[in-house]
Amino acid sequence: MKLLVTGAGGFIGRVLTYSLAEQGHEVLAFDNNTRGNLDMLHGHERIKLVTGDVLDFEGLCEITCGVEAIYHLAYINGTKYFYTIPDKILEIGIIGTHNILKACLKNKVPHFFLASSSEVYQKADHIPTTEEVEMKIPDVTNPRFSYGGGKIASELLTINYLRNSDTRWVIFRPHNVYGPCMGYEHVIPELVKKIVEAHHSNMTTEEITITIQGNGEETRSFIFVEDAAQAIIMSTLGTNKNDIYHIGTMEEITIKDLIAKLSDVCGYTIKVLTSERLLGSTPRRCPDTLKLQQLGFKPKTSLIDGLKKTVSWYWEDYQSKKE
Repeated sequence: MKLLVTGAGGFIGRVLTYSLAEQGHEVLAFDNNTRGNLDMLHGHERIKLVTGDVLDFEGLCEITCGVEAIYHLAYINGTKYFYTIPDKILEIGIIGTHNILKACLKNKVPHFFLASSSEVYQKADHIPTTEEVEMKIPDVTNPRFSYGGGKIASELLTINYLRNSDTRWVIFRPHNVYGPCMGYEHVIPELVKKIVEAHHSNMTTEEITITIQGNGEETRSFIFVEDAAQAIIMSTLGTNKNDIYHIGTMEEITIKDLIAKLSDVCGYTIKVLTSERLLGSTPRRCPDTLKLQQLGFKPKTSLIDGLKKTVSWYWEDYQSKKE
């Protein structure tokens, strides 16, 4: 198939694009390179790099012509950006999705696959969280919810724009995807950075101290990026109906226990100091992935093995910045 991936220069987008190409598909990798990096996909014979912006409707109409499926991942991720540029996040999330859907309909693209997020739930009504749980914005004045709000809007746009069309849609909601080169505004890279900085400030001891946001009892469920890419492909090209799928695992872990695993990987005893949690931060997150499992999905990378790969990459990256 000839496929288009928007946001292909981003963390999940790069791995998804490469995985699709490895499965034999011809992939147009589309990104404006503001935060992503298409050059990391350079050299694959089945990947064509296309610089463009989802805010450019005419450009989208041109690039979607003749495409058989669209994976729409273009967005701005990273917790700090939720608070600092909420207007831009909403612009990309709503206007960008509106543009790509109009281009999809204009060119009668048969399949449209939308990347949503676990952030649509905020504080989920129950854990593990099924795909049917209510999505909500608890406080419209909190800029953090620009991200989740934009994702909710993009889901509404997708379902209703394509409701009476011949285009099949799938919405997938990733839950805490991690891995090497994922950016710096996520929990694991931020923790590794604190460990590296603490190590450099006192290199004579094997015990270091870091400060975290919250009390450490907050939970997340992590999935390694290569597993996530395969889950996305399975939930989109592996089905033939309109549906919504969680991308993740049901291995719920507290932040304190995550730090204990990082301690084992890094070889340091880590003392944790707690602080106030950011307003709007989710205290607990774990998806119900039964629907994904019913498609035959099983993650291949354990959390400890994924952490080893991720920590190794970030440790070297942070160390190089210190030199």
